[in-house]
Amino acid sequence: MNGVPTAVTGRATGLSRKEEDNRHVRDSKSLDRALVRGLAWTGVVKWSSQLLAWLSTIVVARLLRPEDYGLVAMAGVFLGFIALFNEFGLGTAVVTLRHLTKEQLAKTHSLACLLGTGGFLAACLVSMPAGNFFRSMEVTLIIVTSGIGFIFASIRSVPSSLCEKELRFKFLAFLEGGEAILTSLITVLLAWEGAGYWALVLGGLAGNAVAGIVLLMFRPLRFSWPSWSAVNEVLRLSTHIFVGRLAWYIASKADVFIGGRVLGHGMVGAYSFAATIAHVPVEKVSGLASRVMPALYSSVQTDPAAIRRYLLLLTESISLITFPMGIGMALVAQDFIALFFGEKWQAAVVPLQILAGWASFRSLIALIAPILNATGNARVLMMNGFLCVILYPMGFWIGSQFGAVGLALAWVGVQPPSLIIPCWRMLQVTGTRMRDCFSALWPATSAVIVMGGCLLGLQYLLPETLSLLYRFMIEIALGGFSYVITVFAFHRERIMNLQKIIRSSRG
Repeated sequence: MNGVPTAVTGRATGLSRKEEDNRHVRDSKSLDRALVRGLAWTGVVKWSSQLLAWLSTIVVARLLRPEDYGLVAMAGVFLGFIALFNEFGLGTAVVTLRHLTKEQLAKTHSLACLLGTGGFLAACLVSMPAGNFFRSMEVTLIIVTSGIGFIFASIRSVPSSLCEKELRFKFLAFLEGGEAILTSLITVLLAWEGAGYWALVLGGLAGNAVAGIVLLMFRPLRFSWPSWSAVNEVLRLSTHIFVGRLAWYIASKADVFIGGRVLGHGMVGAYSFAATIAHVPVEKVSGLASRVMPALYSSVQTDPAAIRRYLLLLTESISLITFPMGIGMALVAQDFIALFFGEKWQAAVVPLQILAGWASFRSLIALIAPILNATGNARVLMMNGFLCVILYPMGFWIGSQFGAVGLALAWVGVQPPSLIIPCWRMLQVTGTRMRDCFSALWPATSAVIVMGGCLLGLQYLLPETLSLLYRFMIEIALGGFSYVITVFAFHRERIMNLQKIIRSSRG
């Protein structure tokens, strides 16, 4: 299964059944500790830096125009495409394959850097055709400048993956938090000085460059010219990962690609801004698990029961956080946009409501790929990606005929069918039943239903003359209160079980 080692039995190691069971318990507790600590450090640092990032987003959105965001979003379609080739799935392969030698790692690191240089050259080559396609010379300049970031991204690919494999989540959390803070500060400063869309471009480039240099200093790797014998095992696995990601990228970015051509800068700018607001908070939560899951599943890749346990644990935990965030944002989107961003962003309200609601469920999709990759099923993701390439553009083209709202609704129509095969395979390899998944989702689902009813009733009763700020604060307070009360009133035992895992992982 793509280089996944076979299980080691108690008889093969010379241990009795009791000694083997005791070792399994110790390993389980050790992994629980790594999971909780990884999530804790990543969560604390990311959310602390995210507060500053949100403040900077509000400031920058008031200083820039929808057209500025539209230009960066359209350039991002081509940059993201090149970025897939730039990384080529090497990082995930390094985490998954547990037995790579120092020589293999050095050659893989060198290969990654070569790909990064090629990524910059590719950005320069596609910049002019991309500008012509969108009828904008600004897109050409953005692609060339942002392409420099591929070089810095390549030097951090393998070192970052090794830090993941070694469970150095604390360092990675502070590194990414510092990158986010630096990016936010530079973006705000440039926007304040009237740099326009260059604030978004140069802010991200500066953060990427500094983070890459710091990571290489912390986890230095020597360079060695790549040879097929040394990197072929990594490339076999990374090719499946890369092709799957490439297909998914083409499919998922078809919204901006088609919308930019059909709707123009302003409309696609409003849509992409709504997508950012809807997905960033939720993806910050699922991103915590994404940081920990590859290394975690790699450690238990031959133990379906352990993978199933972590799958259900993360499903329940993530849904308890992301469901109220996404549904809550959808319900208060009108007041949120008016209060923080102003009237010029009103076109983003309905797309935000649709995308935020869907983001609640989309956050759980991140749980699928790490399991399939760790269990030797990366090919399933690759083949399913081809289905997405066909299905998604068709949906987005139809949706674009109805403006930004149509693009948002297209996500709800095309994504569920594309998840059937990966979900079925994930359940199969882990031995998980559908009712187990529904049971894990029930605490968050039931509490969100109560929260939504309370918020809708409140919005109906609040007088229109009430200050927008007070109205928004009351909505947030009631929504949060009703959700927490429902969870603890009807699902207290489940919450206590999660707390027990956290307490047992200390020490």
